Amino acid sequence: MKSDYDSPWKDILETHFQPALELCFPAIARQINWAKGVQLLSQEFQKLVRRSELGRRNVDVLVQVWTVEGRAQRVLLHVEVQAQRDPDFPRRMFDYHSRICQRYQRPVASLAILADEHPNWKPARFQQALWGCESQLRFPVCKLLDLARNETRLLRNPNPFAIVVLAQIKALQTKGLLRQRRPWKTTLARLGYERNYPKRTILDLFSFVDWIIVLPQKLEREFDREHAQYEDSKSMKYVTNIERRGRAEGRAEGRTEGRAEALRTAALDFLEARFGELPYELREELQALDSEAMLQRLPRLAAVVTDLDDFRRQLKSL
Repeated sequence: MKSDYDSPWKDILETHFQPALELCFPAIARQINWAKGVQLLSQEFQKLVRRSELGRRNVDVLVQVWTVEGRAQRVLLHVEVQAQRDPDFPRRMFDYHSRICQRYQRPVASLAILADEHPNWKPARFQQALWGCESQLRFPVCKLLDLARNETRLLRNPNPFAIVVLAQIKALQTKGLLRQRRPWKTTLARLGYERNYPKRTILDLFSFVDWIIVLPQKLEREFDREHAQYEDSKSMKYVTNIERRGRAEGRAEGRTEGRAEALRTAALDFLEARFGELPYELREELQALDSEAMLQRLPRLAAVVTDLDDFRRQLKSL
């Protein structure tokens, strides 16, 4: 299974962190002295989380930046991209925020980019209390569905990260609508060329769009041929045939992973609908499963068990 570190979201966030913040969290972006640069700490951060959590369909990025107002200081920004609804998400934000504070002993801001398809799911706080002892974390949230409501405005936005947002939203909106998906892929893949972005930016955006907006094999081949002709017309041979084959292999691996994740998600949805909020430990157990035969049986098992204890017992016998 590919780890979060291989995610196209992680790559695009780390290589284009400033435009991402300027588009998703403009008020925070104005408080940062970008001239002093951005130091990536994501690899160190991964060591703070348990390996069993690395298969999640979300992305964490940790960076160090300098503030602009008052006494300039180094601070940390923890950004998490969440691509599916998860009742444990606020707790995870709290846990990671706490671990970062303990590790670095420095001011930390945790931010959430919600890239899921549920318009009303907007968690922004974790709170727990017992006998007068209370802990809580409020965190800023950017909901991509909200950001993309004005589609025309986003298309005209010169910020390169607008293409990233549109690619994610169009991938969600065109599930099963291939006639609509293909022209959107063509439009978004060409925007960087039309705006004369630097070559590195064009390639980064193209790779993200190509990975997120997946077409059936026949349409992918047609898209590749058309894009090669488009590059020829622009005298910009940026994407080579070798790169195209590499992307195809990556997409195939991603589809295999996606099927496994879809089966886990279906089982979790069944269990949640029948028995309410699920314990984090059960989610970890399902995430650890890698047998295709076992994964295929999960949704039906979740639909027929009598309770969560019954599910766990039968899970062990698979």
